[in-house]
Amino acid sequence: MAITQILVLFASALLLSMFFTGVDSTRSNETWHEHAVENPEEVAAMVDMSIRNSTERRRLGYFSCSTGNPIDDCWRCDRRWQSRRKALANCAIGFGRNAIGGRDGRYYVVNDPNDDNPVNPKPGTLRHAVIQEEPLWIVFKRDMVITLKEELIMNSFKTIDGRGVNVHIANGACITIQFVTNIIIHGIHIHDCRPTGNAM
Repeated sequence: MAITQILVLFASALLLSMFFTGVDSTRSNETWHEHAVENPEEVAAMVDMSIRNSTERRRLGYFSCSTGNPIDDCWRCDRRWQSRRKALANCAIGFGRNAIGGRDGRYYVVNDPNDDNPVNPKPGTLRHAVIQEEPLWIVFKRDMVITLKEELIMNSFKTIDGRGVNVHIANGACITIQFVTNIIIHGIHIHDCRPTGNAM
């Protein structure tokens, strides 16, 4: 399987998990089904078609900027994507296709990779950004490696957008997306996560 397809499948799986996040698992099956999509097979077929179309356009050289990843192909051909970052919210496919993330909020620039105080995070850190109540489109000032001391618990309506820089969340705790909605994470590397105990 090509790396592009793996990335698209990962993105689709992440969006799927975000779509169902926030549903209390103790509710009855009847309530659960009220929140599920009407036709999951149709959604899966749409994802498959998007991947095949994007891959075929790349193979044929239809777009010089085409990657074969339908989410990346959606924004990458726009030469001014950096000034139109929020258009990424319209690029989702699959079960998370309606997620808007922080599209309706302001930009928040992370300029500090430190995570020194998980209980009272310093402004300019990723942790400070994701705990805010309002919608935010989170971007990064420069390349950075963020080593989280405790798991990063997010609030709803956030986009973590790592395009244009090289951002890693590594060698510490990772991100928890639970009981929230409308989360978009794109273009960051998350790896080498470690258990860190109870979250703050």
